Amino acid sequence: MKFKPLINLRSTTIFKAFLLNALMLALVAGMSIELRRYMDIRSQTKNLSSFRKMVITIIGTIIIGFTLFILARFLLGYGGGLLAASPTYSHFW
Repeated sequence: MKFKPLINLRSTTIFKAFLLNALMLALVAGMSIELRRYMDIRSQTKNLSSFRKMVITIIGTIIIGFTLFILARFLLGYGGGLLAASPTYSHFW
């Protein structure tokens, strides 16, 4: 079965590549900051050391990144890039 994204925003120009990359980086960074802020507010995590909060934030950021990049691949066709071969989207991965 051939893969087609829901919205085809494949990075075929430098402008689209920068735009999509900036969007993805902003989403990952924003969600990571909110994760850390949430841990500082919650009473269950207030007693954790700074090191443990950092480790949880790093692991959470990795999970957030993977999730967002897979969603962006499915929804926008993210990840094809300017160097992609011409027969594109033959498979999801």
